[in-house]
Amino acid sequence: MVIDLAGLRVLVVEDEMLISLLIEEMLVDQECEIVGPFSSVPPAVEAASGEQIDVALLDVNVGGIKVYPVAEALCARHIPFLFISGYGQSAVPKDHPDWRVCSKPFRQHDLLDMLRDQLARPAGIRLQPIHTHR
Repeated sequence: MVIDLAGLRVLVVEDEMLISLLIEEMLVDQECEIVGPFSSVPPAVEAASGEQIDVALLDVNVGGIKVYPVAEALCARHIPFLFISGYGQSAVPKDHPDWRVCSKPFRQHDLLDMLRDQLARPAGIRLQPIHTHR
């Protein structure tokens, strides 16, 4: 079963403008609603702590700061997320081996497949959006 992303609210944290625009376009094509994008960690942590979010895409290194506090806020709310990093799986802290990374550069369909996989994982299953604007 392929998970439909339409209507999902996706938090995007990415400081490289071209990559951010690519991700936004890809998500809009999937009929997602974008939360952000955020290009710095503090406002992203605030959004991750309080906004309605179904899933998140997080660049690991945002303006020279690791995005781990955003990931921790999402974990606390049981919201699935996926890191995007040029460092691959080595970007994941050793105390969180279950956190997944899509390596840069990525192909859009690979990123979408990994995002769907995150949504289907038992700890973060969320097949229906929590907030839909249709």
